[in-house]
Amino acid sequence: MKKGIILLLFCCLTAAAQRPVETSLRFDSTTWDFGLIKEADGVVSHEFNYINLSDHEVVLEFVTPGCSCTTTTYSRSPLPPGQAAAIVVHFDPASQPGQFHQTVQIVLKGGKERYNLIVEGVVAEREKDVDQAYPFPLVLGLQVSSLTARFGFVQQGRSLVKTVGIANTSGREIQLDYTLDRPDKDIVVRMPQALQAGQTGLVEIDFSPEPGRIGTLDNGVAIFPKGEAKGKSVALEGYAVQTVDKKPGAASLRFQPTQLDFGKVKTGRKAKASVTLFNDGKEDLKILKMEIPDAITVNVKQNASIAPGKSMKLEAVLLLKDKYFRQDELRVRLFTNDPNRPIRDIVCRLSVN
Repeated sequence: MKKGIILLLFCCLTAAAQRPVETSLRFDSTTWDFGLIKEADGVVSHEFNYINLSDHEVVLEFVTPGCSCTTTTYSRSPLPPGQAAAIVVHFDPASQPGQFHQTVQIVLKGGKERYNLIVEGVVAEREKDVDQAYPFPLVLGLQVSSLTARFGFVQQGRSLVKTVGIANTSGREIQLDYTLDRPDKDIVVRMPQALQAGQTGLVEIDFSPEPGRIGTLDNGVAIFPKGEAKGKSVALEGYAVQTVDKKPGAASLRFQPTQLDFGKVKTGRKAKASVTLFNDGKEDLKILKMEIPDAITVNVKQNASIAPGKSMKLEAVLLLKDKYFRQDELRVRLFTNDPNRPIRDIVCRLSVN
């Protein structure tokens, strides 16, 4: 008897699973390919037509584009059974060069029914004048495409090159020279010796951390006419990390809580906070380097090691000598042999009385 009941229940569930899901709307299509469009031509639009197949009125409760570059036009009035309507999707190609794939989600019946409309294509970037392509002046007559070269993680013994566009906007030839804000033998800069009036070129910045180097790259390169005063620098940002192969069971750092909470702090008085460092991997976790602001001291020493499955308490003491400080600079940065996240920041939380 029990077997018969179970079999009957199984058949009912199977039939329910195989029954097609009822939908209220039918679209003539749910995807539209604009093909190749020009950024300079502005917004493009496509109309998605649909019909109400149900026996009751339907209201589009939410029509949500996935990007600010995409907007919609549609009726919010109830749509009677059997009637047709349309949703117009507009795509703005401004600052969206290359391939795009944008989704608009439609929700009705309190979330019981959802539909996705997709517009896609390729944007041909508009031609830019010199001031648009090189908007950042370094000195009078020299402008660059960016004031920052971001290298991300660069492993010891390897090299990464970043480029910055440069333009001579003066009416004369400029012989180029450069200097680093701080000496660094691991950085090599290559650029044209000179730029004619109106000429553009590329500055190549090569960051190659030598074996043993671990830490934050925080430097800059000033480019200026030879023999003249230098102006602004292009900031160089990145990290030199240990070369570690990603493999199962590698060291894995976790800390709890996720912040050093000093609470209310008075200038000139010490405040304490702590976090616990855990090694969730199957190999020893090594603290290869720590970068700590002058206002903070910690008990953990560089080259400290945490065995697999074990933990270590990091105790920090904060002494603010001045109430004026940058909150984003108060953090303890750990460089470890965790291959998935070799750099971890423990940020500080506090308020100054």
